[in-house]
Amino acid sequence: MADWEEVKRLAADFQKVQLSSTTQKLSERNCIEIVSWLLEKKMIDLIFTSDGKEYLTPSQLVQDIKSELYVNGGRINLVDLAKLIGVDLAHINAHINDVLKGQKDIHSVLGQLIDSSYITKIAGEINEKLIQQGQINVSKLTIQYDLPAEFLQQTIEKNLDKLIFGKQDKNDPRIFFTESFIARCKARIRGALGGLTRPTPVAAILAQIDITEKLFFSLFDQTSMYGNLTSRLAGAQYIPNVYARSQNEWVQNFYKQNGYVEFDALIRIGISDYKNYIKKQFANEKILQLNSCVVNQSILDRIEADIDECISSKSYVDLQTNLPSVFNENDIKLVLDKVLTNQKLQQTLVLNCFVISKAFIEKISKDCDELVKEKAKKSVESGKYQQYQTSLQVSHKSLKFDDVEEKVDKREERRKKAAGGKTGGGTQGRETKTKSTKKPGRTTTKQVDDFEEKKVVLNILTEEDLTSAIQMPLEEEGLDELMQPIIDYLLPKLNEQGIEIAGNIYATTIADRTANRRQTHNEIQNKLNVMVGDIRLYEKGLKLLPADCQAQLYKYLLKTHCTDVVTEILNYVAAEQNLNPVNENFNNDQRLKFINDLPQEYKTPLANLTKTLSGQSVDDFMAAVEEGLAACSMIIKKIDKKKDRTTILAHKHELLEKLNSCTDVALILHLAILVIFTTATQNMLHASGRHLSSLLTFLKQYLSEEEYSEFMLYYDFVTLMLAAGSESENAKEKLKEKYPNIVKIANEYKRPGAEK
Repeated sequence: MADWEEVKRLAADFQKVQLSSTTQKLSERNCIEIVSWLLEKKMIDLIFTSDGKEYLTPSQLVQDIKSELYVNGGRINLVDLAKLIGVDLAHINAHINDVLKGQKDIHSVLGQLIDSSYITKIAGEINEKLIQQGQINVSKLTIQYDLPAEFLQQTIEKNLDKLIFGKQDKNDPRIFFTESFIARCKARIRGALGGLTRPTPVAAILAQIDITEKLFFSLFDQTSMYGNLTSRLAGAQYIPNVYARSQNEWVQNFYKQNGYVEFDALIRIGISDYKNYIKKQFANEKILQLNSCVVNQSILDRIEADIDECISSKSYVDLQTNLPSVFNENDIKLVLDKVLTNQKLQQTLVLNCFVISKAFIEKISKDCDELVKEKAKKSVESGKYQQYQTSLQVSHKSLKFDDVEEKVDKREERRKKAAGGKTGGGTQGRETKTKSTKKPGRTTTKQVDDFEEKKVVLNILTEEDLTSAIQMPLEEEGLDELMQPIIDYLLPKLNEQGIEIAGNIYATTIADRTANRRQTHNEIQNKLNVMVGDIRLYEKGLKLLPADCQAQLYKYLLKTHCTDVVTEILNYVAAEQNLNPVNENFNNDQRLKFINDLPQEYKTPLANLTKTLSGQSVDDFMAAVEEGLAACSMIIKKIDKKKDRTTILAHKHELLEKLNSCTDVALILHLAILVIFTTATQNMLHASGRHLSSLLTFLKQYLSEEEYSEFMLYYDFVTLMLAAGSESENAKEKLKEKYPNIVKIANEYKRPGAEK
């Protein structure tokens, strides 16, 4: 029985196997190979997940994106979306367009997907916020929602009057507000402005009413019944009408009472733009704007009347005391420019803040006439006027020379241009134009400036002289503060007057001098003949001495008596040519410089004469002096031996007189030796003290041994005294004891009958 059952079961299984088909199962590896083959053949398009274990089709990815957007409330970031789906962000970005295709309610905004449900949601939130705050700013919403301002702007504008109920600001489209908010702001502005009675900064008003500056300026015109703004910029002020009325009343009252309005006063009462304010306020008034104030015609008329009285009374007027104290120096100058006509300007003088009639100044000037005449006379007597005229002539000659040199330069330039045009050198036969590089106008201007700098001035009167002359009358008039300005005005005029007077005095002097010139010529000729004769006699005496000491004595003679002759001749020529006299202390270079300015007929002979003073030959000097005197129309008289003897005798007596009256122990020796030389040789001698030793040696032949010993001893004591050594005082005492004997020898000395 059991076997049979087993057979039935087996038969059933067999039948089951016969009736069923065979099921085939692929391994995971085979599946991967099949999918890879399909992808390779591009028979299918799949997207792998980030872990690579799963894949999905593009349509499935698009569907998953939409599902996730819905699940996240209509807004999702693409990065978060890639993580949620489990694919790479590149696949999301690649299929975004498929998501957006045909979907007007889905938007891609800065890496985010947003659908219409989210837009509707934020529109409702914005509307609620607008109702609560009264106004919204897109810039602030951008921060709140982390969305672009343009997207939010478009969202609000599309839903305006649909989901969002408000109005857009015309001046700033990013701002939206409600009517109730504007009404509240207007009420605040009216309340704030209505309570103000003085100028207030707009910033202070805004701080109180909590309204933005831009909104305040946009609403001000609708609430401006109480006042005005100074501007629509930062830092503006609000001026209440009541304050402006009080300002106008104050200005008008002050102007009517005083005749002027000060600019500083307008600034103090809050009128900063006072120039435009004055134009509006005094549009119908005849006013004059000054530096610090504005003044009416009545004050100008009063000043004009004061000046007329000043001219008629030959006095002065102090404008500072006649004008309000607020007027400064510039204001007074502007008033005078307005009041003083050309005729009045010719009759008055303005010094500081004083208007002085010229008749008053002339009166002061006349009081100085005597002083000017006295000073002019002194300038002629001292030679200052003559020196001034000489310097003036030299400066004019210099300027003329510069003009001539400039003309020569121009002629030379024209000559070069002409020469260049004729030869055509280097221009290949083409016509050329040469542009002058010299600017004559500029050169002339420079010469005039240099002339002004070198302008010679002679001050007949000094400032101190004029001060002492006018100080008393000005102090009596109470014008001591105008002392310096009046001096500055009068001094040049008085100096011109003084120069004119000095010129007249000098002309008179020259006329007198011309009348006496002939007499003077004869006197100087005689004087020079005497001096030249003395030099000739001195030279004759020098030739008696040994040759070794003659050279030094010739030099000494040229340096003294010969120089005096030259100085006398040059002074004569200076007087003839109206030049300054030659000083006795002039050296040869100074004399030659003076001679170079003389006319040619004097220049050569006098230059040769002056040069002989530096030589060693008296003969050369005598020849040159004859030529020099000839140039001066003078002659040297012929030698008269009888007159020479008289001259020598007179010279001896003159030496004896000096000797007998002399108290200088050293000079006594000098004079005594010269007396003995003249007596012994019957010749004159001119020698200095340093040659006494040589002279004593020469005179030894004419003296007795006792006399010679006495002279030598005396000479030794003089040498000791002048050496200023320890024996100086003792030598001086000895000389005092011995000098009477020396004087006695010289007085009693007689010419020996024959040489010893």
